[in-house]
Amino acid sequence: MPIPVETLMKHLELDTKTSINEAYISGPLDLSNTRTKILSDEEWHNNTCKLVGSYVAKGLDDSEIQKLCAGLVRPSYTSEETSKEVQSMIDGARKKGFAPKAAPLTTEVPLQKGPLLTLVGDLKLNPIDPLISATLECNSIIGLVGPSGAGKSFVAIDMAMSIATGTPYHGHDVSTGLVILCAGEGFRGIPDRVDAWCMHHGFEKSMAKLAITQRAAQLFDESYLNAFYKEIEALVGQHGKPELIIIDTVARHMSGLDENSAKDMGALVATVDKLKSDFECSIMLVHHTGHANQDRARGSTAFKGALDTEIIVKPLGDHDITMKCDKQKDGPPFEQMQFVKTSVGQSLILQEVASTSGKQKSRLNPNEALAMKAFKATMSKIGSDQVKLDDWRKEFYERHTGDNDKSKSRALLRARTQLVDMNILRVKSDIYRLGDKAT
Repeated sequence: MPIPVETLMKHLELDTKTSINEAYISGPLDLSNTRTKILSDEEWHNNTCKLVGSYVAKGLDDSEIQKLCAGLVRPSYTSEETSKEVQSMIDGARKKGFAPKAAPLTTEVPLQKGPLLTLVGDLKLNPIDPLISATLECNSIIGLVGPSGAGKSFVAIDMAMSIATGTPYHGHDVSTGLVILCAGEGFRGIPDRVDAWCMHHGFEKSMAKLAITQRAAQLFDESYLNAFYKEIEALVGQHGKPELIIIDTVARHMSGLDENSAKDMGALVATVDKLKSDFECSIMLVHHTGHANQDRARGSTAFKGALDTEIIVKPLGDHDITMKCDKQKDGPPFEQMQFVKTSVGQSLILQEVASTSGKQKSRLNPNEALAMKAFKATMSKIGSDQVKLDDWRKEFYERHTGDNDKSKSRALLRARTQLVDMNILRVKSDIYRLGDKAT
């Protein structure tokens, strides 16, 4: 998005009475002279630090600063390498506190129009529409919580793409519409995950109403939020209002605030409430569990208190994850769901399998359990839910401790026969796939 000339001129006006942090600038800065020195390769690094620091202090965002520095390519550097160097300077200046302080969040309660009290008999409440039937509600705050590496982002993208394309979410109808994903972690992996999802479901990526940020959204910066709102409103004009905004992860969007502080977490909740109210959509907060307790969100309990729905995601074995509803404010929690991670293209997709308890898992003997591990590993390697016996056999033989191929063959025959009999696997013409009672 181009920067209006008026905006740049306003930000670049030199305040000669103000000196910026001495770590970067000592005394007032002559912007024109500093740029001339940079272009002449005179102390390129020091002068560029000073220039970038002044831009940060004037309240410019990262993209505006990058555009202003685009012509200041460092000798022997490529444009991309220079951009990375400039970004490092921007980040350093922000950490040193160069950026203007955001206006303090008000705690005043706005005056409500109309009466404050209504007799219960006069209340007219419309039924809550589902975002994902029997799972999530529209216009709600959702916590998607789990340990690092559990698969939270895969679950979030699976839900996001279902909503953005109107595809039922594992058999559950969805409210189709625009989805905004604020990607504070793993941005580079998102396109591959979306590609994998589209390949599996037979969709063109261009059909998905999914918009993604390339870095964490600055939720406590008024100027950033104004720009963020404008871009969402532009998308609304083309694709309709958003149904879901995803913030992944909470830690990356706290802008230096303390997630253990009820006050700071309350500031995040206030911003989320405003987004929800202004766009009449659901907000999903992707958050880590505690290090000692993986059954609750990390940090202040103010987080859980603000949620309408809380979902706990956990890994199960090498290839599965579970998704459990730990809180459903206005209804019964949905039943636990279980997924197996399957390779597609350059990434993974989630395929639902029947949820299993510890008791159910114990019905498999060690040989059958080994066969199932080999089967799921083969699914992941070939990127398909249909596994040829020869491919499965190769994986099983590598894992089995039998003395020779004959003993391994007998072991696999016993295991696959029993797994099919228990309806854990289905087979046709030596091609196997998960059955209705898959583990």
